[in-house]
This record gives sequence, structure tokens and C-alpha cells, in this order.
Amino acid sequence: MKHVIGFFGGDSQVGTTMIAQSVAELLKERGKRVLLILGSGKYGGEFVHAGARSSLDDLKAGIRSGKISEDDLDQVIEEVKGIWVLPSVRNPMSVRYFPENTYEVMLASAGEEFDYIVIDGGEDANSGLMISALNISDDRFFITTQQSKSVHRFLLLQKNVLEPLQLQGQLIINKYVADPALFLKQDVLSLCGREAAFTVPYIEYGWQAEMEGRTLLHFSRFAKALGNIADIFVPVEKRAGVWKKSFA
Repeated sequence: MKHVIGFFGGDSQVGTTMIAQSVAELLKERGKRVLLILGSGKYGGEFVHAGARSSLDDLKAGIRSGKISEDDLDQVIEEVKGIWVLPSVRNPMSVRYFPENTYEVMLASAGEEFDYIVIDGGEDANSGLMISALNISDDRFFITTQQSKSVHRFLLLQKNVLEPLQLQGQLIINKYVADPALFLKQDVLSLCGREAAFTVPYIEYGWQAEMEGRTLLHFSRFAKALGNIADIFVPVEKRAGVWKKSFA
């Protein structure tokens, strides 16, 4: 199976889907074949307008039986702007019926055709989808904002799920502004017991991006911050004063 990257929200509305899709787009732009799985368990929150003819729901029976073939997966994914996308569930009530080995079964025979598999894992730790995404990810990113409620809900996730399962990952502070009325970066690091975190600046027009079916990568500050995350996997080298992409 190829490299799996999971993004998880410490709370709702922290921008997990936006960041997951943006990183998938950046990896595609760097010459990689990417499968983006919209596995938050929510409907209609994505920033990519797939045809939605199929979804995770259509794989549920095969997942529960323990076998998904490459042809099964090909029937439900579709190419959107150069990225292969598996849309989220059409019926959010069905999320409770996905087992905790969902992605292990789904990708066991179908992951080799992609360089990277990016999963939007959502924020519901009671969901088998999220637990499966946590377990299968080679790299995990946990997203919060500077709001007190978001930080403290991430701390609950860290204490009740991540630490018992001994799962490591990197922290992203999204929608970041240098406002002393909010937790600043060092405050978040101190509360979470971490030494480092990525910060992604606050950009307006998130709702407009959703309506237009695109991410915020056309904003340079946002693109630079997300580029730092994508560089972990496919770095862009600076040579002779010119940014040159490395496809090694």
C-alpha cells in the first residue's frame, strides 16, 4: 500500500477538509498520483464538486464482508481536476455502520496505483471511519484553531484516544491570527505538551470557496503555509534563486 496521510480535526469547523484537499492538490501539482478520501462522515462539506454518483456508502457491504477489489474501488472514485476522489457518505446516518477496519479492507488490494492516499478523517472519534483512518495513516496531522473550545476538545481527543492507542502525529493550528484575545501559538503548544506546530493563516471567503468548489490555494499566504506541509512528502527545492519542483 502506498503512503497514507490522515488529517483529523480536534473539533468541528476547524478546517480539516480544506487542509486535506489542499495538500492533495499540492501533491498532484508536484507530479504525484493522489487519491483523496473524503471520510469525515458528513455530507456536502467538501470543496471539490465531484459528480457524487457514488460514495463510501456503495462500498459498505464489501467492507463489512472483508473484501474490496480494485474494480470495486474504481467504480466509486472519480477524477476531479487531476485528483482521484472518493466522495463522502450520502447518508450521514450510515456512518455508524462502518467498522474500525474500513480503510484496511478498502485499500488492501487497491492502494498500489496511487503514490499518496490522503484521508479527511473528520473529528468524530466515535466513528469507525475515524478510528480506521487513525490506524492506517503513515503520517497524521491534528488540526485545531486558537479558540479555547477547539484546543480543549483536541486535548480530550489526545487524552482519550491518541495516547491510549499510542498514536503520534503533528499539530496544525489553522485560521491563525496574532490576536492576544485568543491562544497564541506558544499557548497552544504549552497546553498540548508539544514543541512545534504548523500554523495556517486565517483567510476570509472560506464559504465562497465551498460554493465555488475550490480550496484557498489561490491565496499566497495560505498556499505557502500548506506548501510547508506538502514539502514533508515531496519537497520543492530552491535553486539559483528559482523555485524548482523535485519529482524524485
